[in-house]
Amino acid sequence: MTVIILSTKIEIVENLPHPFTLAGAAQTETPMKMAPSYDVDFYSDEFIQNPWPHYATMRELGPVVWLPQHDNFALTRHNEVGKALRDHDTFISGKGVAADPKANELTRGNSAGSDGERHSAIRAATSAPLLPGALTKIRGLLDATAEGLIERLIASGQFDAVKDLSTFLPLTIVRDLVGLPDSGRENMLRWAAATFDLLGAQNARGKAAVDVFLEQRKFAQSQSNPENLKPGSWTRRLFDLVEQGLLAADLAPVAMRDYLNPSLDTTISATGQLIYQLGTNPDQWALLRDKPELARNAVNEAVRMGSPVRSFVRHTSRAVQIDDVTIPENARVMMLYASANRDERVYPNPDKFDITRNPRQHLGFGSGIHMCVGMHLAQMEMIALIEAMIPRVKAIEVGKPTIALNNTIYGLASLDARFIPVPDFASLVKSKAASNDVAVAEPNTLAGIVATRDEIADGIISLLIEPRDGVQFPGWTPGAHVDLHVTDGLTRQYSLTGRAEKGRYQIAVQRDPNSKGGSEAVHRWIKSGTPVLISKPRNHFPLAESAAHHVLLSGGIGLTPHYAMAWHLHERGGSFEWHVSVRSRAKLAWANELEAAPFRDKIKLHFDDGPSAQMLNVAAVLATAPAETHIYICGPRGYMEHVQMAASAAGLAAGQIHQEHFGAEIDVNGDPFTVVAKRSGKSVEVAADETILQALGRAGVKIETSCRNGVCGSCLTRVLEGRPDHRDMVQTAAEKANNDRIAVCCSRSQTAALVLDV
Repeated sequence: MTVIILSTKIEIVENLPHPFTLAGAAQTETPMKMAPSYDVDFYSDEFIQNPWPHYATMRELGPVVWLPQHDNFALTRHNEVGKALRDHDTFISGKGVAADPKANELTRGNSAGSDGERHSAIRAATSAPLLPGALTKIRGLLDATAEGLIERLIASGQFDAVKDLSTFLPLTIVRDLVGLPDSGRENMLRWAAATFDLLGAQNARGKAAVDVFLEQRKFAQSQSNPENLKPGSWTRRLFDLVEQGLLAADLAPVAMRDYLNPSLDTTISATGQLIYQLGTNPDQWALLRDKPELARNAVNEAVRMGSPVRSFVRHTSRAVQIDDVTIPENARVMMLYASANRDERVYPNPDKFDITRNPRQHLGFGSGIHMCVGMHLAQMEMIALIEAMIPRVKAIEVGKPTIALNNTIYGLASLDARFIPVPDFASLVKSKAASNDVAVAEPNTLAGIVATRDEIADGIISLLIEPRDGVQFPGWTPGAHVDLHVTDGLTRQYSLTGRAEKGRYQIAVQRDPNSKGGSEAVHRWIKSGTPVLISKPRNHFPLAESAAHHVLLSGGIGLTPHYAMAWHLHERGGSFEWHVSVRSRAKLAWANELEAAPFRDKIKLHFDDGPSAQMLNVAAVLATAPAETHIYICGPRGYMEHVQMAASAAGLAAGQIHQEHFGAEIDVNGDPFTVVAKRSGKSVEVAADETILQALGRAGVKIETSCRNGVCGSCLTRVLEGRPDHRDMVQTAAEKANNDRIAVCCSRSQTAALVLDV
């Protein structure tokens, strides 16, 4: 007996022949039953727009159904889909994961459509920058960008949660990480949509997608010259692996395509679903604001509810029996992720959005060796948005969504939305949004504009900043720095450098891929003509003007404050020498200018790739220095520790040694502990891989901060109980010994709990 379902009508038809014969299958005394048929077009507009009743009916029919309109079997329930995905020897991907043969001919061979050594090679090449440890490098940039985005959306009033919110992080930060030239970046969404259309049936959408897919393939092949790709990017890294003999040359373009598609549509769809569900379930948004630690649960529940990938196909390598139904060898079997994720057998009340569910149980990211390689990035992006919303958004209003028509991806085409702000944030957001989103100066900040941006070394740019509103910039002294407001929520400190010019400030920024996002953001977004906000100059690294002699010791980009000091000392006739240590001349900022400087004879250059005789010998330098010499050290932590130890060994007093730290090298991780915000009445757990600042932010407790890496002191907070584990570079040893203040951006706790006056 076979069951045929036409729309929602069920008819029982006796003795209908099954379209597959079990040639070669062993005969048994008890004949196997045939899979019930469900006569529906899985790829029709009607099905895509409201698939959930269809899935429920198919699950009721059984764990295996036959889809005669597509000549495919389909697995409908959570248990069977999960087991099949993990049994990659029986349910193989190497013959393609599309729902029809033609699409499989075109698409197989990439990571999703391959098995064995080929799959392992592609997966290993693409996955490294997407693993949780590697992604920590961009966490700061994601968080800061998300904060700025949410504040702009609050200020805008009504917005499209798909176009204005869901696409933003994938089309800005992720697009830059992928690293395509502009000609490729502008097509990423179109290419991704076409690829997923092609992975369905050869209906009108699938046929129209063929030419676009081939266009993408041609583009990927044309970029086989890595010089076309951004240095340090994910795609450029693939060709570095080829040069190192770690990836076959013919697999690099294939692996490149793996970065182009899943990084966009699936994340965009899941994010749209997240906003829709939080908007239509205000009780869940209230719960999430009360318990920010449920952010990851909320993300995974949105993925479960929406299931961005409706289905991928596997082919059977042998005849397999499921619930007395035999699926023959070489059959196409659709894995209905979306149906499995609403299986009543696993999820009580499966159509309800519930952020307290087990976050790891769903199949929205797949399972087994083909589990979504970008899932950690997708989760990180969505969590960053949630954490930016919690302290800023009181309520979420959404309209009726429009469903996007795509053969494989279930997502929203548009969703009208509005964020109702938390009262404390309403006025702040309004002021930031003034003047067409141009940053507005607050009382302690200066409104500037970038007059020029110059490349002054490999990976280093110089920004010359002039007043934007006609107000004269304050004067400054060598060693001073300013805060640069890179984006909303992201501020970094940069030393003022070069020859002091009235009314203009100069800074230099080195791109650091291991930083928390500041330098990356500056290099990507700040150009000539960009309006910027900066703080008034502050100087924690001044010259001791009365010293008999000055020794400037620079490591790498640490030369920036010394460049200003050298000009100042030269123009005032001060006695000084300047030792600059860098990896190579290509990494030396202002190389030509230094060689032409009027104090060139005072400069000693030390290159890591040069002969040993020219290497910096701190002991020798200080051995010939006058007794009242003061030294000024700036550079990476290891360099500074080495110089300081040598200076102490040479007998210099603490008052003769001056240091300027810059961040991104403090280890902020450690054992979990509890932090209590006494005045706010909140207690929150600080995880092993987060800071007190982040944990309190999750709980809606806002603390003013600037550097976020322990060098500026703006986040120093009074300690009421507990013993801090100080990791900042601002407080003196005596101040740290008092244990009455803590830099919450980087320091931790030596006790199980820490009570703060916030």
